[in-house]
Amino acid sequence: MPAAPPRPIRPLQPSARFSTSTFVRDAGAVAVSEPEDDILDEPKTLPASVQSPFLDPTIIPPEPIKAFRELYDQYRDSNRPEDHEKTIAAYESLTEDPDLLAQLQPIDFMMAMNSCRDRYRVIPRMRRMLDTAIASGHGNIPELYHIILKAYVRLSDFSSCRNLLRLMLRRGIKYNTATYHVMLDLCKHRKNLGEAVQILEQMRRDQVEVTSITYLIMITICARVKNAALALEYFNEMPLLNIEHDVTHYNALLNAYAHSRDLAGASKVMRMMEEDGVPKDEYTYTAMVKALWNSGRKEDAEALVKGLYEARTPPNAQILAANAIEPMEILIRCNKYKVKLSQHDFNMMIIHTLKKNKFSNVPKLIEEMKKHGHGPNNLTFTAMIDADIKMGKYEEARDVFQAMKRANIQPDVIVYSAMISGALSQSTIQESLALLRAMIDDGLLPNLHTFNSLLSSSVGEIGIDGFKTIRETMASLGVRPDQRSFNSFMSAYALGGNLDEMLRSFDDMRRCKVKPDALTYSILISGFLQNGDLRYAMEWYYKMMEGGFKPAVFVLNNLMAALHGSGQGQQVLVMWHEINRMGLRKDEQSFEIVLEACEKYGLDEARPQIEEELKTFLATRFLVEQHSKRAD
Repeated sequence: MPAAPPRPIRPLQPSARFSTSTFVRDAGAVAVSEPEDDILDEPKTLPASVQSPFLDPTIIPPEPIKAFRELYDQYRDSNRPEDHEKTIAAYESLTEDPDLLAQLQPIDFMMAMNSCRDRYRVIPRMRRMLDTAIASGHGNIPELYHIILKAYVRLSDFSSCRNLLRLMLRRGIKYNTATYHVMLDLCKHRKNLGEAVQILEQMRRDQVEVTSITYLIMITICARVKNAALALEYFNEMPLLNIEHDVTHYNALLNAYAHSRDLAGASKVMRMMEEDGVPKDEYTYTAMVKALWNSGRKEDAEALVKGLYEARTPPNAQILAANAIEPMEILIRCNKYKVKLSQHDFNMMIIHTLKKNKFSNVPKLIEEMKKHGHGPNNLTFTAMIDADIKMGKYEEARDVFQAMKRANIQPDVIVYSAMISGALSQSTIQESLALLRAMIDDGLLPNLHTFNSLLSSSVGEIGIDGFKTIRETMASLGVRPDQRSFNSFMSAYALGGNLDEMLRSFDDMRRCKVKPDALTYSILISGFLQNGDLRYAMEWYYKMMEGGFKPAVFVLNNLMAALHGSGQGQQVLVMWHEINRMGLRKDEQSFEIVLEACEKYGLDEARPQIEEELKTFLATRFLVEQHSKRAD
């Protein structure tokens, strides 16, 4: 606890009264952050040999169940996927025997579900295990749901996480502290401090226990959004509730000041740790080095790192990275001073290497990772696939994706979305659709961005049936189309000549309370023009104008051409004057259409002025072209 008395605590005023039902309503956008250690508490189910509220020790298990628990204890910390598959196979053999299934306790289902973590097709496996647990009479235990919720968070499937939270409410399962921690972790990933504050207030109203982990997550969220002042208030609030600080809370507060570029605040936290007798760890020094760098004190940061070497406590990879040391140099220094490198350290170095486009160093880092007893995990593969896609190397990304599955590691939403986008730009729409189906089969929910990427394909590539399939898939998964989605649907139907479906999509758009934009009306106008219906095209043009939207010149050109073709020369002039009134920039086609109309329909009075405008247009274009050539 700080030596100085805590600051007065400002009451936290949420913008609106929070309820769990409103929290799980919308998925929202997700901000991808740098990797960090998971700070959520795991269910107290591991190992099976210790006392647990999910195990009744008075019940003597039959030998097969006892053997399953021993197998789990043997492999629970293994890095080898095949070891966990043995545990899962043992569980499945138990469920095939009705007598043994009836004797399984909640901890057995939790052990089986935890054995699936990060394995390929983890979600379908866990969901089947949850269904079996529910059928066995254990469906009211929130901790069973928490394991799946955390899997969704790890896989960046935040929409499915919210859907499962909704399901818990519908089943009457009361949220406990760990449930709220998952909700707060979603806020952490989305950098949504306002919602996190509301969740904390809801915990207090519902008299759900607030723990040191609750405050650690809150302070971490404050750090993410650079709100050091509120982070300090939460830190000071803890002793008032008899919640003790530990080094993680000091480090989180220090990080908040580092992200806020507040070196004075960061230095104050360091002094507080000394006064309170809290030993500093590698995360403390990492945050302090960041604070110095962010404040432009590069020399002081280097001096701090040098001091650690002199004190014979060589800095780890995270501290060196914060001091802007290159990944390969970090590897050399850590090996020289025998500093232990974790899988997280290697992933950090690989990500930084990829960002620097030093791809040739990645195999070396992976080889070193294996020498240190670690293998590539989800984060490793995700970073490599993302880098390949951004560099336009889809074939290489596909190879890494296949290697990921062969390694029995589940691709997450980020990987699938990247692969779908890559296939769209460098392969085929059919491969993108196959990836979408695989993603859904893996139990992951594609987000709106993924669907819109698919819908951006041309009708010739995907076909009308393909668009219908995507639309039906979105509906079945509960993904609501947005403005971009509806415009894609209408454009596809317009190009296919299916005007009834085009109008039905527009009606659906209004029913979903999605506002049309200028492109929406342009699609409707173009759809009717392409099918020779000038009257309806003009009706939608007037509706567009009534809605306050300004059409693009190509829309007006198409309308003028249609009016010209239907013998309405005077209306062509009216449309020409509309272009002038709206201050739109005409193109060569605009002049060509209106001058042809003047000649055909004897509009001699208007012709001289239009020809003068054409001369000005051509002269201006010539000057612009000459200027561009000189600039080149």
